[in-house]
Amino acid sequence: MLDPAIAQAGAGAGSANPDKAVAPPSDAYRKKAGEAAEAFEALFIREMLSQMRKVTREIAGDDSVFASTIHGDMMDFADKAVAEQVARSRVFGIANAILAQLLPAEPAPPAAFKENAPPVASLSQGEGLSAFAAPLPLNRNPSRP
Repeated sequence: MLDPAIAQAGAGAGSANPDKAVAPPSDAYRKKAGEAAEAFEALFIREMLSQMRKVTREIAGDDSVFASTIHGDMMDFADKAVAEQVARSRVFGIANAILAQLLPAEPAPPAAFKENAPPVASLSQGEGLSAFAAPLPLNRNPSRP
């Protein structure tokens, strides 16, 4: 059975007032979203390092130091530590991309219109906007060949 609170929230989605402003997320939500985004980035980086190490072992020669799996547990631990540190610095940008989707930027206040301001576009050059009119003739200097 669907939770009534969820059903109520979903029922109003189609009939929501588009002019009504959405409340900005709370600081607690921003913190949790940031931690979750960093955790996902760390997971992604750790998996990438793990796959790189796996391929390195597969292509390494029999006498290579990378062919041995003796220190595999310690390397997994090191990969996890490196992944967490890199994710905290957000170098890959995965966490930032996730947060850009989850926490949209605060809307900018609407710009005030100037009264009696000059027009931006002009209809004086024939039909349509002047930007789409015929190009102006080139100013060629007859003294230059």
